[in-house]
Amino acid sequence: MSSSTPDQTSISFTEQDLTAFSEASGDRNPLHLSREYARGTPYGQPVVFGCLGAIACLSHIRPPVGWRVTSIEAEFLRPMFLGVNYRVETWAKESHWGARLFDGSMPTASVTVAVDRSLGNETPGIADCSVFERRDAAVLQQGDIIPGLTISGKYACNPAALAAVGARWGATDRLLMTILSWSSYLIGMELPGESALFSKLVLRFQGTARFPATVAYRASVASVDPRFGQIKLDVSLLDSASTVVSGHCWSYIRPMVPEAEEIDSAGVRPGSLAGRAAVLLGSSRGLGAALKGALELRGAEVYGMARSGTTGEVSRTEVGDAADPEALRRLRERVAREHGQLNFLICNACPPILPLRLEPNAAGRIGAYINEAVSLTLAPLAEFLEMLNHSDGCAVIISSEAVERPVREWPHYVAAKRAVETLGCVAALQYPRVRTLIVRPKKLLTTMTNTPMGRLGAASPGLLANRIAARLEDPLEPGKTEILS
Repeated sequence: MSSSTPDQTSISFTEQDLTAFSEASGDRNPLHLSREYARGTPYGQPVVFGCLGAIACLSHIRPPVGWRVTSIEAEFLRPMFLGVNYRVETWAKESHWGARLFDGSMPTASVTVAVDRSLGNETPGIADCSVFERRDAAVLQQGDIIPGLTISGKYACNPAALAAVGARWGATDRLLMTILSWSSYLIGMELPGESALFSKLVLRFQGTARFPATVAYRASVASVDPRFGQIKLDVSLLDSASTVVSGHCWSYIRPMVPEAEEIDSAGVRPGSLAGRAAVLLGSSRGLGAALKGALELRGAEVYGMARSGTTGEVSRTEVGDAADPEALRRLRERVAREHGQLNFLICNACPPILPLRLEPNAAGRIGAYINEAVSLTLAPLAEFLEMLNHSDGCAVIISSEAVERPVREWPHYVAAKRAVETLGCVAALQYPRVRTLIVRPKKLLTTMTNTPMGRLGAASPGLLANRIAARLEDPLEPGKTEILS
């Protein structure tokens, strides 16, 4: 049977779509709904519900009218984001119909339904009201989730909200939408809960069993892969004692955000940077937080700037955007007022890195990323170089080993880091009393790399922070650029 051509070749998600699906499904996981929460993840922005992407695919899957769906399989291959045009491809082969979403050439999600010629599926009953046993996602970590762990409960989606979601995407199979909504609720709210990143579901419908308006469910942890933090659940939906749907769900457990580590004081010369002042852009997490600790351990006064503050930070850290000229001007005036000079300007701020390819669908995002990433270094240099020049100071540019060993899906990141390195080199030429130190770290364990795969082989930011601070103890050559790998 030949592949079919969809009526709509691309789809895009809005913030309103996320809210509507959350109301329908009861999945209130903050990864999808809270911009503030998402900023503290490797994605830097809300992630589209995988099951919402699956529902959006359903209108493009058109098995013969009256045929019964016997199973549904959905895979969520990459996180999806708001405002991106995802291309839809459909296919049909024998008794299977499917749709795939692509970001350019990169597959992001797929849905496959199997059907047979028997009578169509029974439409589920409509509950008088939704049944969501949780309003806040369970907070579990990988150590809490072990094989044999079992949960159970009752569930009914919000019928009016689900109808609105179906109308938005042209999906008419209420049974499949209900199943996908429940799956999203189970993974995002119950198990693993807040730390979930849904990856796959395979569900089978059991013959002619009636699907009730309010369904009982059971989920049991079948296996845990500690290498990647992936769990497999055996799941079932029941009407009284009869199983109506059974199968498996897979999810990654997103690791906890790395805490700021205590800097190793062994070999540190206390007071070696006493009387020095540093401005540190991107100071709240990861390498920035470690640099702050390493400099202060040596006696330096560190004025930090970050987009989000951390509880307990001293008053010298300001919340602001490192590309905002007004915020930078206020910080410069404060440093001049309180300290009188600036010895180190450390440009560490950088947007989250998401995979992109050099394709038409991603060209705008690549350009926007380069512009934002370069601005986070350009604006501080423009604001502070004159002050730095007056005190024979050093500009520290945090780059990456990716400028020497480019990463296939990071064209935007590699281009941005090469650009900021160039700015640092030229800064030392235009301001002859300024020194430039370019740092090219290997992969570090920070918020940006804190994914099940990204953590593999990542080094401690504290070790690098100590190396940088130790290098700053002795002056670099004025008007020159040095590289620290």
